Amino acid sequence: MVNWTLAFVGFIMAVVLSNVFGYFFHSIGIGVGLFLAGIIVGLMVGGGVLTGFGNGLVAGAFGAIVISIILLIGGTITAGLVGFTTAAVASVTWIVYIFVTSGFVVGVGGAIGSLISGKN
Repeated sequence: MVNWTLAFVGFIMAVVLSNVFGYFFHSIGIGVGLFLAGIIVGLMVGGGVLTGFGNGLVAGAFGAIVISIILLIGGTITAGLVGFTTAAVASVTWIVYIFVTSGFVVGVGGAIGSLISGKN
C-alpha cells in the first residue's frame, strides 16, 4: 500500500538531493541523490520490500509528472501551439524515461530502506 504523504515527501527529497549531489558530482551525483532519497523513504515507510519499492517508485513518478507540467507550460508560453506540441512530445518521452531510470533507482533505494528499518 502506497503512503501518498510519504511518497510526496520522498519526491521533494528526491528533487533536492539529486540537485545537490548533481551539482557537486554531476551525473553520478544525481543517481546517488535519488538512491539516498529512496532509502530515506523506505526507512520512513517501513514494511516490506514491495512497500518501500512502491513508495519510492511513486516518489520518482511525482518528479516526472511535475517536470513534464513545467515543460508544457514553458513551451506554451515561449512558442504557442508549436511549443505546446513539442513540449507534449518531450513530456511523454521524459515521463517514460523517469519511470524507467530514476523511478527504478528511487524504488530500489526504498526497498533497501524498508529492509533496513525492519518495521512490519
